[in-house]
Amino acid sequence: MRATYLLIFVILLGCGDHRSHNNRDQIESFDISPDDQKVLLLSTRDGATTVFEINADGTSPRPILKPSSDGIFSNPRYSPDGKKIVFIKYFKKRFGESAVYVSNNDGSGVQELTRGGELVTEAIFSAKGDAVLYCSAKQYNSSKTKGTTDARRFDIYAIDLLDGKTTKLSKLNALGIDNLSEISEKYILFHMNAGKKSGIYSFENDNPTKAMRIFPVNGTEESTLLDKPGYVPDRFLVFTARSKLHVMNLITRKADLIYDTKGGHFIQMLRGFHTKSRVLFKKFDEPRLTSVNTDGSEVSSFDVEFPE
Repeated sequence: MRATYLLIFVILLGCGDHRSHNNRDQIESFDISPDDQKVLLLSTRDGATTVFEINADGTSPRPILKPSSDGIFSNPRYSPDGKKIVFIKYFKKRFGESAVYVSNNDGSGVQELTRGGELVTEAIFSAKGDAVLYCSAKQYNSSKTKGTTDARRFDIYAIDLLDGKTTKLSKLNALGIDNLSEISEKYILFHMNAGKKSGIYSFENDNPTKAMRIFPVNGTEESTLLDKPGYVPDRFLVFTARSKLHVMNLITRKADLIYDTKGGHFIQMLRGFHTKSRVLFKKFDEPRLTSVNTDGSEVSSFDVEFPE
């Protein structure tokens, strides 16, 4: 994966097939509030990004972060108590750089946690809420040739919200890390792009150097195809394999197919609810969200109302 990844990302934001609200809005990411009553979304319109919140039924959009003149927002996530959000900002005038920010859940009190000089792709609050975990390629700007700089050596870091101290948690040196989440205070879950070793991994907070690949005992999919891991209380791991949505019991390690979009319509993103055994997900290039129970029952969808 090369630095042109970021350029492609920016171009897609401005030139994608936006077929939703006013033929311009597109959902890029979402997160579910800790009480499952709200959904935090990132949308793009004509290349500009907006962070907003809706009710769990898709109604009453409330802007939180309006488009920025000097950057592009990415991947906003709630804190464990729902009072704050963390998000990424890609800088328009600083090639290949991005930084982690936090703010109150209404968009006030924005604070920059990292200072650039690296490519940060995703950030989340720790389970306790006292730190932010993020994925970063520290060596992103190592090449003197801007157009061929390699986006490599991704690892997971933690920054303490009290003293600002940054700690490197992993030693993965991956091509890419995404869909980061923390299961309780013990396990960190993520998807890693590592060629033939790509797949879903986790490690224990007290032993971060030992990453373990996760796959079901009855798996019918190639482990390299498993993507977008998420957690649903009290014991379910959810993940995709292209157009299929699976749920794996973490006790039995047996997985079941609970949803298939069919026709090759990929599942673009998903999140597990916090208070019930249910999953919320988005199909590629659709302005709507779909939810389903972890046993495959009660499938329902709603269109997202975008802020004007």
